Amino acid sequence: MDKFDKEMKRLSKEFQVPETYHKKVDAILETIQEDCVVAPRKKPFVKAAIVMMAFCLAIAGFFFFSGAEVAEASFLETFKQTILDFFGMGEEESEKIGIESEKKDAVSKPDLMMELQEVVMDTQNIYAVVKIIAPPAVEFKEGMTFDYFGFCEGTNYNVSALIPGSRECTLLEVMENRRNVATFVVNVGTDKQLEEEKSMTVFFEDLLAGPYEEKPKVLVEGIWSLSFITSYTNSKEITVEGTDDMKYSFSYATADIKEIKLLPLGLTLISDVSKIDEDTRNTTDTRIVIRLKMIDGSEIIVDSPNLEDDCLVNGGSVGWYDEDGRSYQKYAGQFREAIDISQVMGIYIADYYVPLKEYE
Repeated sequence: MDKFDKEMKRLSKEFQVPETYHKKVDAILETIQEDCVVAPRKKPFVKAAIVMMAFCLAIAGFFFFSGAEVAEASFLETFKQTILDFFGMGEEESEKIGIESEKKDAVSKPDLMMELQEVVMDTQNIYAVVKIIAPPAVEFKEGMTFDYFGFCEGTNYNVSALIPGSRECTLLEVMENRRNVATFVVNVGTDKQLEEEKSMTVFFEDLLAGPYEEKPKVLVEGIWSLSFITSYTNSKEITVEGTDDMKYSFSYATADIKEIKLLPLGLTLISDVSKIDEDTRNTTDTRIVIRLKMIDGSEIIVDSPNLEDDCLVNGGSVGWYDEDGRSYQKYAGQFREAIDISQVMGIYIADYYVPLKEYE
């Protein structure tokens, strides 16, 4: 028996255990060979890790194979206590240091199927008609829309490539005997030149009921996108460059017309408003009446500050910028419906009439 064995024998005899136990230990020590190597014991934390892994696998199996929509609270509470025990702390102690488990209900969520049916566009405006099929439990009704929608460049939703000027996402029609099937129209009017033969994506996020209420109801949660290649369906446009005598009444002074662009789906007006100081522009209603004079003698109101007027514009935007020491206003209006610009004789910008020379 070597020195190590003798020491083990001495230590074993110091424990207060029955004499029969000492004899058994002595017998075992006598049989151990000098070249034997004792197998290392598994460390306690390795055992704990194995137990924890098995427990997590059991939890995953529970959620995967369970057909219930909501997990039982008692099971989750047991899991919570086990986690805290694993960290060696009670619930009260865990809350003090910010470690706690929160019960979550595992609820299945419905989805939407979408189909891009039609795109109408020119150089600055896009209208897209999309067919949407919702789960049977969802019935489309007037006023439903999406929390976020619009267009971006590329084949996927990309927040860094958004097309500015998204206007509306409107419920167009609901299928009569299938209330979960409907068509929506989403449109954008931008002062950015839209190019042909480019990949573009229309996207939608979270279908809502009562979007203008304090707490809208989310019917279906998610993000959906549809891609297409841009192609002008209305390629005609009329552009008029301004001259020094093309002035119209603007606030308490006048503004100079620099450019008018008339499209089948919208109108853009750039004006020099340097005569109006910035404070006045920011605090005064600078909207004006814009009208189209048609060949048949009728007139169409494009836009107006009078809310009672039936305007062609579906939505308009106004931007301001400085260039070469001058201040400019850029107005971009998008039409509710396409017009035949070949039937337009001229345009009234407030009190100034701009003839379109092509039709004089």
